[in-house]
Amino acid sequence: MTKKPNVPGEIFLGNKDYSIRMDWKVSGWLFLATLISCFSDIMFPRVVQQWPLGWRVTVAMIPFLLILLWIRNLAQWIHGMDELHRRITVVAILFAVSSTFFFVMLWHRLDVTGFFSAIFPRRSSWDIATVGHAFLLLTFFYFLGHTIFNRRYK
Repeated sequence: MTKKPNVPGEIFLGNKDYSIRMDWKVSGWLFLATLISCFSDIMFPRVVQQWPLGWRVTVAMIPFLLILLWIRNLAQWIHGMDELHRRITVVAILFAVSSTFFFVMLWHRLDVTGFFSAIFPRRSSWDIATVGHAFLLLTFFYFLGHTIFNRRYK
């Protein structure tokens, strides 16, 4: 039995090769981590803050454990690709992770120095430290990187 190799288009929404089953298989844990992070960040000031310390630490750690499961699924998906797709995908992921890291660090420094407060005085903090923000940035930079690095092979 011959198994068809994975292709990056399987997780590109709107692509002819798109498979919702494969997209959920690869990114399901990240989506769940994003939901838990966003839900707890919205509820944190009101509800979660009143919970015992053990529960708060658990809620804070669950998204990071789910991210580890997502990384495992992503590595398995990449391992199932042919050499060309694997190379493009690994470079796009490296670009996405480094760009997201740089963007979040820059954004945080601008927030700490008061840049955003000077422009928008009514809001005290513009911090983007949730898993949801990182998920959106990673997704954006991955698709940008994949587009850039895939151009040379067309």
